[in-house]
Amino acid sequence: MNLYGLLSDPEIESLHTGALRVLEETGVQIESERLRGLLAELGGVVERDSPRVRFTSSWVEQFIEESDKYDWSQHTPQFHAGAGVYGCLYLNPDTDRMEPFTETTYRDYIRLANSLGEIGSASTLGIPFAVEGLPPAYGALAEKLYGWKHGAFPSGTVQFTGLCPYLEEMYARRAEETGRPLAEVFHAVGYLISPLRLARAECEQVVYFHSRNLRMSVGHLLSLGASAPVTMAGAVVLTLAESLFLGILQRALWGDRSFGVGTGPMVMDMRTTTSMYGRPEQVVMNAMLGQMARWYGIRGGSQTGLTDAKEPSFQAGAQKALSAIAGLQSCGTSGMDAGMLSVDEVCSPEQLVYDNELAGAIRRTIQPIDLSEEALAVAEIAEVGP
Repeated sequence: MNLYGLLSDPEIESLHTGALRVLEETGVQIESERLRGLLAELGGVVERDSPRVRFTSSWVEQFIEESDKYDWSQHTPQFHAGAGVYGCLYLNPDTDRMEPFTETTYRDYIRLANSLGEIGSASTLGIPFAVEGLPPAYGALAEKLYGWKHGAFPSGTVQFTGLCPYLEEMYARRAEETGRPLAEVFHAVGYLISPLRLARAECEQVVYFHSRNLRMSVGHLLSLGASAPVTMAGAVVLTLAESLFLGILQRALWGDRSFGVGTGPMVMDMRTTTSMYGRPEQVVMNAMLGQMARWYGIRGGSQTGLTDAKEPSFQAGAQKALSAIAGLQSCGTSGMDAGMLSVDEVCSPEQLVYDNELAGAIRRTIQPIDLSEEALAVAEIAEVGP
């Protein structure tokens, strides 16, 4: 598959060198002695009496070289559409008003998503409605319970370490119900919330589940002008550095031989300090990161199919389509958060239906082309003639 690239070879080298410098000169703050020890055993440089771990450029180069490679020459385009429900509002199609979710509207929204042919799955991140008798701090438990109850995939929220034993127990029960191994059913995610810092809470959670042979993923999502430099080049350098670090962390924990370049940063509006998903800069950074993934010979993806629009509109369709199609052209893989509006603030059943149509149209553009003798229609052309 021939994919669109923005960067020249010297520009690729410049971004790569920048990421190496970040890991060697700045390093990553790891607020766990146990994890620092594992990283040191692998090859990281741990400072005495400091949570900082650094990685020399030569060692990172060797890490990349020894990683399993992805054969991009055999890559086939991939597009996925899923409907996420976050801690957001519900745009009621009957009243055209933003309303708090209830369990009924939550159930109906997931049911609608699961009934649409182009929507691959429904998921829930947190829980968008108040549960009587449940303190808000226990939302991670409600996320699993109500997601399983109504047919949505829980996104793996942990929130705080004290919930780890309860989450483990819930997943153990789920494994029994579904007849699958616990390690296969279990799903937990934490983030580098502050750049280049795996904070104490996330460290504790990773260590807790690792000691039970349960894998907790760690992700990252930077914001250009907020948690990342305001320049696209600086934001991409920091994203690359964090992607490399997360690959190193997974090897230290689990021995993984492969890793990928993660999502593209979003953009902070410098006037309102609002993070935006519909900006063209995000499309450009996705393309830059996709090209870097191919240069490294590893998997890559793109953060696409999102919008800043508050309601179904031309803006919503244009922003979702622009990033999703551009992501396919530059990264070979993209997706769409169907039904989602205003970054992650609004779920709209109306937009969910529109996005189902849009997803079908985009997916149609990457279907294999029939070049059989019958499809070429040479005989039919000759029969009809001029």
